Amino acid sequence: MKKFKEELKLDFDDVLIEPCKSSETLTRKSVDIEIDWLDTTTCPVAISNMVSTGTYKMANIATNMHVLTFLHKEYTAEEHLANLANLADRRYIAITSGVQPWDIKKTIEVFTAYPDIGMINVDIANVYANVEGMKRTIAEYRKRFPHAQICAGNIATPGLIKELVSAGADYVKVGVGSGAACKTRSEVGVGIPQVSAVLDCAFEAESHGAKVISDGGCVTAGDVCKAICAGANIVMIAGMVSKCEECDNVIEIDGKKYVNFYGLGSTKMYNLTSPTEQEYRPNEGRDLLIPVKGPLKAVLSQVQGGLRSLCTYIAVSYTHLRAHEPPEQRGWRGGGGKKKGGGGGGG
Repeated sequence: MKKFKEELKLDFDDVLIEPCKSSETLTRKSVDIEIDWLDTTTCPVAISNMVSTGTYKMANIATNMHVLTFLHKEYTAEEHLANLANLADRRYIAITSGVQPWDIKKTIEVFTAYPDIGMINVDIANVYANVEGMKRTIAEYRKRFPHAQICAGNIATPGLIKELVSAGADYVKVGVGSGAACKTRSEVGVGIPQVSAVLDCAFEAESHGAKVISDGGCVTAGDVCKAICAGANIVMIAGMVSKCEECDNVIEIDGKKYVNFYGLGSTKMYNLTSPTEQEYRPNEGRDLLIPVKGPLKAVLSQVQGGLRSLCTYIAVSYTHLRAHEPPEQRGWRGGGGKKKGGGGGGG
């Protein structure tokens, strides 16, 4: 007989971060929120590889703020190469790949031409259903590009981390069902509350020398702070930037502009990429019209400001912000309260 797991699982709404006294004077200006990245540093925030947000237009802005952009998978090799020729600094982007032969061929072509690209992001809809395909693809990239940073995802439990890291992954992307445009939790009933998923996966990843990217569920800058405190090295956002005027898929209705923001598991995405396979797939993604409101820079500045302020509240410089204790030993304040709105990551 199947049993329910009894341990408490927490989402961003369920926790708050407890402040503590600093032994030295801290200001938002004095704290350092950047982390090591290749031969430079980066803000620990990444724009998601959703079709509307993971674009070169967004990357050109984010790069100047030392924020990462995970480019969406629908770019052709020719489109990548044309855009990369005009990108000032390629260290702040990730090229997204699936596990199909054409995905691998395209990524090899692009990464060979521009080996200073920051990361290869191996991303499929359901890692649990194709672990061997993920491992083969990661191993292929690791063999061809020994110096490359490789990210694998998405998962929500620590059990697969050892296999993915052994295949060659440096980062593991964590989050199933938590994204703004994702309906996996409601339509399939699958998922793990994001704070607990990050807590568990970060501890396991660290034990294997890997790092974690929290993907999904962030509605506010405070949620980004909570993900970092839970153990994420980088936090991926999509819903938070899906309203920005620089997004792709902006349409006009009755004189008002909207971003057509849709999940990677949505019917709309299936129509674009795999129309013959729809009879086997449920609609696991939302198809949203989000009113355009403001520039990307404003959203990213708010997130960066939130991280700076967090450091001053909990008496740390940024490099010491992440928790390293086992999940059961980390302290949180419960009762975060419910927020309005959807989550913020890939579907």
